[in-house]
Amino acid sequence: MNRLLIILTAATFFSCSKESDYSPNTYSSESTIYSDSDKVAFRQILFMLSPYTKVSGEKKYVVAPVISNIVVKVNDRNWGTFQSIQLDSSHVAKSLAGEYYTTDKTLKYSVIAGFQADKDTLTLAREYADLLNNYLTLTPGMYIIDIKSFDITRANGQIETVYPLISVPLEVEKDVSSAFIGEFEVELLD
Repeated sequence: MNRLLIILTAATFFSCSKESDYSPNTYSSESTIYSDSDKVAFRQILFMLSPYTKVSGEKKYVVAPVISNIVVKVNDRNWGTFQSIQLDSSHVAKSLAGEYYTTDKTLKYSVIAGFQADKDTLTLAREYADLLNNYLTLTPGMYIIDIKSFDITRANGQIETVYPLISVPLEVEKDVSSAFIGEFEVELLD
C-alpha cells in the first residue's frame, strides 16, 4: 500500500507542472480544471418546471414536495441528473384530482442544473482521467438543451417518470457562468 501511495504521489508531482507545451505530463493554461486565466466557464443551467393535469378542461397544477431525477443533456451529452428546489407544500391549498394532489395556482419548481460528473466518488486514477477527459464546459456558441425526463410523486406515493420532450436552444455568451432557459409547463396524462 505504501509503495502505491509513493508512486501516485510521484506521478502527481511530476504531472502537475504549469508548462504550456501540451505534453501529457503538463496542464494547459486553457484547461477546464486548472487555469490561471481570468476566463469564466459556463457551468450552470437554470429553469422552472410546472407540471399540470387537466380536470374538466381546466389546468390543475401538481403539488409535490420535489421533482426528482431530472435528466438534462447538452448537445446529446449528459449534463447531469438533478432535483428541483424543495417546495413547502404545507402552505398550498390542494385537492385530489385523479392521480395527483393539485391546486388552481401555478406552481413553479425551480431547478439549478450545474454540470455533474458521472461519478461522485473517484477512487482510481482511471476515474480521475475520465473526469478530466469528459469534463464539460460550454464555450461561447449555440447549444441544444434537452430535458429528457423527471420523476414526480403521485397522491398515493408512487413515483411516476415523465418524458416532457423539452428541447430548447441556448446561446452561451463570453464570461457568463449560467443561463436561465425558461419556464416549462408539462401536461401529465392519467
